[in-house]
Amino acid sequence: MIRRHDQSQPKGQPKRVVRRNRPVEQGAPTRAAERPRVVRRDRRVGERKLRLGARTSAIGHRGRSWLRARWLPIAAAALLLVVVGGAVWAWESPLLRVGEVEVVGAVSTRESDIIERVDFWGERMLTADLGSAADAIAELPLVASVEIEREWPDTVRIVVREREPWGSWEQAGQRYTIDREGYVLGFGAPPAGSTTIVSNESYSLRAGDRVDHHAVEAAAEITRQIEQVLGTRAVELTYSPDEGIRVRTADGQTALLGDSSGIAYKLAVWARVAEEATAQNITYSTIDLRFGDRPVLR
Repeated sequence: MIRRHDQSQPKGQPKRVVRRNRPVEQGAPTRAAERPRVVRRDRRVGERKLRLGARTSAIGHRGRSWLRARWLPIAAAALLLVVVGGAVWAWESPLLRVGEVEVVGAVSTRESDIIERVDFWGERMLTADLGSAADAIAELPLVASVEIEREWPDTVRIVVREREPWGSWEQAGQRYTIDREGYVLGFGAPPAGSTTIVSNESYSLRAGDRVDHHAVEAAAEITRQIEQVLGTRAVELTYSPDEGIRVRTADGQTALLGDSSGIAYKLAVWARVAEEATAQNITYSTIDLRFGDRPVLR
């Protein structure tokens, strides 16, 4: 049996702690006890800021998600309704129907003749058949080409290019002004110094009729090339359905050239014949070039 005797210390005397150091063994390395350095930082402010930022970000994310989930479909539906409603209004609105037609470029052609061929009055601007109207206007005799444009909200603009005078065509005692394609333009004055073709046909013509366009083409090529090839000029051009074009030059020669095919070649043959006739002292008054390389002298 072990008994522990506690000896009480006298009152009034402080308790003492006695430390005993162990003897250092010889040869043992001396170690210095280092206490780790504790750095205390007050992280309360930073942590509060981080927590506040995280909460704000979470609230903003939830708010955006809620807006996308709730309001975007509503906004899309509202926009679709506005677009559809605007399209229906534009389709049915009288403001987008053809209410005015403007004609530009008509001088010899009466504007009333053009308007009569327009059949899209009151139709919707989007569906008005402008192509058919352009084809109908192009059939007018003095119209060379036509373009029709939409000018919003309710105007259609018709741009007409009329045929231009080129020369004259005399027939049955009347002189008519014609264009380069042979269309009769009326009795107006032709350009100064232009070509005149005299026909032996006996019926009268009116504006919009078309004379033999092959004869007009031949006359145009002859007047353009004859001076360069033969050194002379054409003073008279006549036409008959049987012979085609006949030309009389300033030096008194006459040539039958027929239609408009191979005019350059026929003039070259004529120039060659003229050289040989001069060299051989051959005189002639008429040369028939309708058969190309087989000219006939008379």
